[in-house]
Amino acid sequence: MAEIRVSCRNRLLLWLFSVPSFLVCLLFWSNISIANAANTPVQTDQLKAVSETFFDERKLASLLVQVRIDGENVFSHAQGQAMPNVPATAEGHFRNGAVAIAYMAATLLRLAEEDIVELDAPIIKWLPHLPYADKVTPRMLANMTSGYPDYVADAGFIEGFYNDPFRNWTNKQRIKISTDATRVFEPGNNWDYSHAGYVILAEVMEAATNKPLKQLIQEYILEPMALKQTRSIDTPYIPDPVIHAYSAERGIYEDATFWNPSWTLPQGAVQVTTIGEMARSFDTLVGKTGFLSESMRQQMIAPDLVGFGSPLKGCRSCHTMSRNFYYGLGVFMSRDWIFQSPLFGGYSSMVATLPADRSPTGERITIAVATTAREDAFPDWTEDLQNLADTLTRLIAVEIVPDNGLAPSRHGSD
Repeated sequence: MAEIRVSCRNRLLLWLFSVPSFLVCLLFWSNISIANAANTPVQTDQLKAVSETFFDERKLASLLVQVRIDGENVFSHAQGQAMPNVPATAEGHFRNGAVAIAYMAATLLRLAEEDIVELDAPIIKWLPHLPYADKVTPRMLANMTSGYPDYVADAGFIEGFYNDPFRNWTNKQRIKISTDATRVFEPGNNWDYSHAGYVILAEVMEAATNKPLKQLIQEYILEPMALKQTRSIDTPYIPDPVIHAYSAERGIYEDATFWNPSWTLPQGAVQVTTIGEMARSFDTLVGKTGFLSESMRQQMIAPDLVGFGSPLKGCRSCHTMSRNFYYGLGVFMSRDWIFQSPLFGGYSSMVATLPADRSPTGERITIAVATTAREDAFPDWTEDLQNLADTLTRLIAVEIVPDNGLAPSRHGSD
């Protein structure tokens, strides 16, 4: 097992860019298309064919898809099994991972708009004993430029996780791993994906409001959007119906559904959701002005970091941002699309939105995909693991907007 765990290190790090049944609502079975007011055709039969072919060729256990145009659900698809002999359905719950980072960033922006948190003020005001708190700001934590080393890259953490995937990890434990590690760049001088940064950001938000993060997300995101099936749960529990996840990351193909997800995000931001609510919430949050003010929404998705950053020895994800792949506040961007694509514990998903103000037709388009994989999906789970939801999302985007899809790779030149 020791040899396998060393190899698994890279699999756990994939979540960094993390670095997503029966047919539920297929609107038409014949070869016709749906067009909304701006006449973007959606060939539902072609989307169904692409989804089913991908399911078979990539050896998926379950597949959930939803496509929305201007807020309308125009295509839904569910295929495979939630667990042996139980069909996967659109009502199935799964872990949404880093999608909750977008919720955190949006909550932070709301707090800034209410003058509760100043985005560019040093966090020493709230965390006086944290190293570098006099130089780091909430904005740096939110856009991954704070320089706090990621605990997920720590060898001891990785070994501990794979030895006991049911272990509970507290915010305090993970922050200590980060601050004990060697910092490789000063705050604001480079970009490096850091789960630790968002754990620290949660501590800032809680100190500034005197409220737990779970309550803040509930008040600022879940309740206003009427998200009834998206819940912050800091235990391995998932409400029925459950889309079970499977993984061979520890050297044996096993049910990973109830691995403890506490390591992934700060307490209060570890969530479950459904495919419909993941699509609708992301669409509402980044697809248009309204939920956030235009000023705050633009801060969330602005290409401010394009051209920023550089490769750095000892930094696993430091690189120069390009228009193909850059970061905002709590979200990734690829060309005109905004997305999150978590991959961990046997779950992979992606939600991507082309906002109306970036769309050539003036329509906003959102694609959400969630997958689980069969044992034979990857030749070697310790070397070949991929976010298959990410791959399918990009294929669907090309079907809908052939000339305005996501970049084929995250780091390629534009």
